[in-house]
Amino acid sequence: MDDAETLGNPYPLKENEGKSFQGSIVLGKGFLLEPHEAETLIIKDPRNKEVLFPYLNGDDLNNYADQSASRWVINFFDWSEEKAKQYPDCYEIIEKLVKPERQRWALDKHGKDIEGEYALRKPLPEKWWVYADKRPALYRRMSSLKRTIVVAQVSKTLGFVFVPSNQVISMMCIVLTFDKDSDFGILQTSIHKEWVQKYASALKSDIRYTPSDVFETFPFPKNLSSEMAKKLENIGEAYHEHRHQLMLKMQLGLTKTYNAFHAKEIKPGITTLALQSLDKKAIEKQFDKEVWNLWNQLQKSTETCTIEEAISGIIQLRELHVQMDNAVLEAYGWLDVEHDFYEVDYLPENDRIRYTIHPDARKEILKRLLELNHQIHEEEVRKGLWDKKKTGAYKKVTGKVNVVEEEGFEQGKLF
Repeated sequence: MDDAETLGNPYPLKENEGKSFQGSIVLGKGFLLEPHEAETLIIKDPRNKEVLFPYLNGDDLNNYADQSASRWVINFFDWSEEKAKQYPDCYEIIEKLVKPERQRWALDKHGKDIEGEYALRKPLPEKWWVYADKRPALYRRMSSLKRTIVVAQVSKTLGFVFVPSNQVISMMCIVLTFDKDSDFGILQTSIHKEWVQKYASALKSDIRYTPSDVFETFPFPKNLSSEMAKKLENIGEAYHEHRHQLMLKMQLGLTKTYNAFHAKEIKPGITTLALQSLDKKAIEKQFDKEVWNLWNQLQKSTETCTIEEAISGIIQLRELHVQMDNAVLEAYGWLDVEHDFYEVDYLPENDRIRYTIHPDARKEILKRLLELNHQIHEEEVRKGLWDKKKTGAYKKVTGKVNVVEEEGFEQGKLF
């Protein structure tokens, strides 16, 4: 029986409020620039740099080895038109390319795409020089951070990445305003991924990371000792840095890196000597399609590493993932789960093998996380953080949750 049937669904938690954001809804292709166009504008007038920013989207995160923005964007924030006009080079671009587009959408009352829908919302046609949704709260929080954690809103991999804060983040990304390696480590674990997989909406076989459903409800470990906090910080930093360097060496983005990570056939013993005389069909037959995909990618540039180095790096990433998972489980007070290549039943039949935690451990962890979510919510209610009449967020939780609240979680080995 699903735990949600006996325990109920997770609650949003006040402690997670105001820390997760969808990126900016720009609404207007005229805002976007190729890098050389932005560079030309800055050379023409250095002041233009004050309104020109790298523009990071989901494709950049998932498919580029360095996760850098592939385009730039003009950003007039929430300024008046008079202030925007102080940057005439950029203002004229928006006036020429965005203004007619916005006003055309405003007249199209039957528009069915997202642009048509947003255009009907005032004051978008009138304030055509600013974004449809500027996300001021997001950028206020980002302004105090040198880096922040970003994840593509829709992805197969659910790869979290630290990125510089001095850029505009696309609506196709979710921003989590943390800058600590320990927070990254918790979010990147199998523990958080299973929570997301359980409660997120799906788009075909991909995960849709919706902050309200999967981040605001996620119960982070509590009352960490300084030693435990340091342990999480160290493993989070080691994992992120190793993955970053490995992706640069292989020239692979997150999607293809994690395809190799989860491929059982990517293992020691595969050598350049064994592959170099074989064609695609022979490699796929003898080794596997993911071996071919990795080998083929490495052959595209003389700057990539060898297949031996790539496989060694992937195996080390798996080892770091195990260490990170177990460190986070220890932080919760739950120790030791088995990692291996398991068939995951919630994925499509032709793509179910993942290097992850044991399926039985998954069920137990999800149950404990749900119990912890309810426990934290009950504590928030007792503290008066939820107003039942105004929000409707508080509902009485009964059954197992009360037992857990009184007795605490069982410590030690899950299985």
